[in-house]
Formats: sequence, C-alpha cells, structure tokens
Amino acid sequence: MHSDNKALFIFGFVFYFIGDLATTYIALNNGLPESGFIRVIGNPGFLDMVIVKVIFFTALYFLIVFLEKRGNNYLCGAVLGLVAGMGMTVTWMNALVIMEYLG
Repeated sequence: MHSDNKALFIFGFVFYFIGDLATTYIALNNGLPESGFIRVIGNPGFLDMVIVKVIFFTALYFLIVFLEKRGNNYLCGAVLGLVAGMGMTVTWMNALVIMEYLG
C-alpha cells in the first residue's frame, strides 16, 4: 500500500473502526439500541459490531490493494476519503446522541 493510502487508511480506521466502536460500546452499555445496519442480525452486542467492522476493513484493505495494482491510485484516495468522512460523521452523530441521552 502506498504511503498516501496508508495515511488515509489509518485515518479512516481510527474514526470508523475505533471511534464508532467506542461510541457504540458506550451507547449499548447505557441502554441505547443499535440502530444501524447491524440491527438486521437481531439483538447485536459489542462482539457483533467488532466482527462486522473487521470484515469491512479487511475487504477495504484488499480493495485498495487491488485498485493500486490496476493503477487507479486516485480511486483509492476517493474510496478511503469517503470511508474516513463517513467514520467522522458516524462517530460525531453517535457522540451527540449519547450526550443528549445522558445529559
């Protein structure tokens, strides 16, 4: 993975993986239901969230490596930028809901 893509991948990982899991963990421990895609599983717990995120980031890593081998480095940046932006949005939205609920 190129150095530019590594930086974006780490940035997306911090916000989307760690940030979303941290806020989800806080929410689940305070009685808030999970209302995202994972709700399809049934009554999700924290371990379910970790498994889904690990699968997502593994697939994302292989997608970026595939696109780099094809010479589509601009597309790698676009995909990783979207993931990082979505991660920031989800993390902040979760944090605001938790603050409103606990406040």
